[in-house]
Amino acid sequence: MGLFSDVERMGLGGVDIENVFKEEKKQNTSLSSEQEQPKETKKREIDVLFDKSYQCPICDYDFKVKAVRSGKVKLIDQDEELRPIYENHIDPLKYDAITCPRCGYSALTRYYNPVTTAQLRTIRQEYCANFKGIPEENECMSYQGALLRHKLSLICAMKRNAKNSEKAYIFLKMAWLMRGALEELPEDDKSRAELVREEAECIQKAYEGFLVAFSKETFPMCGMDETSLRYTMAVLAHKLGKMEDAVRMLAGVLNSKTASRRIKDKALDLKETIKQEVMNSK
Repeated sequence: MGLFSDVERMGLGGVDIENVFKEEKKQNTSLSSEQEQPKETKKREIDVLFDKSYQCPICDYDFKVKAVRSGKVKLIDQDEELRPIYENHIDPLKYDAITCPRCGYSALTRYYNPVTTAQLRTIRQEYCANFKGIPEENECMSYQGALLRHKLSLICAMKRNAKNSEKAYIFLKMAWLMRGALEELPEDDKSRAELVREEAECIQKAYEGFLVAFSKETFPMCGMDETSLRYTMAVLAHKLGKMEDAVRMLAGVLNSKTASRRIKDKALDLKETIKQEVMNSK
């Protein structure tokens, strides 16, 4: 099963994932089952949600989606690649992709903006015309539902020729969501292997996209300054076994005059990890 097999079943096949970051060309996974959240976690998650209103920039439909109330969930940590971790196992990342229930147009919240006339025409003809609806979610968004909405956001980003940084960021967030889903699965769950494989695929695509964006776009990108993106790319390169690329990106962080002490400490830790791994491999 491919990364976008669930999207293809919705009538939105033909996702050219291999060419997602190739420019100047016409732009023409899945969890096997929803995992039930622990009851106490689910109750706490419901308590921080509210209905947020949106108007679709494609069909003008007014609709509401669940969102996390600002300031109601405490950030307690970040993992190696700056993925935010919140208290009580609540994951606001699940609510960051918005999908219009009528026409299916999707985008991350920061990119759910008006579109150009050309983009409107392309999305209506090449995307909305094939959209067959999306399964409804319960009170709390599942990881399966969140991943599906992020995949739709990626397809729409391709249709409107979005920047490579936006598409790379969607892949990065998909990898984060898959990691969150893995944390909820038992160690003996048979769906873990496929989810691990798909996470690795998303990491690869995120790295490819950020690499292209880094050389062509200006900062900030997706809310990240240059040092944050350099560090994130170093982590992705490390996960992909691209040690030289990772060290080069880390040097940019450590030599930066504007990087925070926190991110420099993370860069030093990663550099030491890479050094030990290289030594052990000899």
